[in-house]
Amino acid sequence: MKRAGFLVLALVLLGLLSAPAQAAQPAEAKAVQQSRAEVVHYWTPERMRTAVPLDRTKGAGGKKPRAQFPFTRYEPGTYNPAHGKVFFSDGGTNYVCSGTALTSGNKSVVWTAGHCVNEGPGAYYTNWAFVPAYKDGARPYGTWTARTLLTTSAWRTGGDFSHDLGAAVVNTNGGATLTDTVGSRGAAFNQSPWQHYLSHGYPAAPPFSGGRMYICEADLGTQDTSANPPTLGIGCDMTGGSSGGGWVVGNNVLSVNSYGYSNQPNVMYGPYQDSIAQQLYTAAGGS
Repeated sequence: MKRAGFLVLALVLLGLLSAPAQAAQPAEAKAVQQSRAEVVHYWTPERMRTAVPLDRTKGAGGKKPRAQFPFTRYEPGTYNPAHGKVFFSDGGTNYVCSGTALTSGNKSVVWTAGHCVNEGPGAYYTNWAFVPAYKDGARPYGTWTARTLLTTSAWRTGGDFSHDLGAAVVNTNGGATLTDTVGSRGAAFNQSPWQHYLSHGYPAAPPFSGGRMYICEADLGTQDTSANPPTLGIGCDMTGGSSGGGWVVGNNVLSVNSYGYSNQPNVMYGPYQDSIAQQLYTAAGGS
């Protein structure tokens, strides 16, 4: 497995964040070779329960500690089924992330982090599935398997966290599309970063179990200017497994949970959704 080069939702090397935005290219896609039945059969309750987050410890990445930023973290009383838990395999290990069903022409797009679909740089994952409103093993809206996985060229070829965005186009389920079944969030691009965000995710690393959805509600606290474009930072104590969960403003997703620094506890960073992110969204919606 190609894990030594990056940290996901924990600690990131400064060099991984410094790739220039102009080097990024439009979205790249890979058709999934596995059948829907094969992936649904693979994800037994036991495999879902024991799948792990992707985190790696790499040190502080040259960052200086900063003040904490205020936030409120809570479990929603009613789960919005546009948000869900993501499952996939890399080599012989099963992993978890989070994702959001987005409004799209094909009604089948799940938005997540680039590192939740591709090693960055490296291969795309297998056994990729999205479970809307997952809760303690329950799958109230079924299991939705990917037919196409997409990410930005900057993530796939260089592991550039400033463009750590990914998408999956999922198969229909019993003839129904994803967003006809669970609803959807919109997507917005090139917006002001200074917003009040509701970050959704399924944290799975301690002290969380991965069985419940949580929301971090916070104003933008900082920007990581070592990234280009600068990534967005909010107060949030969610751990690994929340990667890829959507940052919602109104009904639109403006970013996703991406990474953090060891010497900045309870600070979550997410990519700024610029024109490259919009290209990815457009490519996924037309797949």
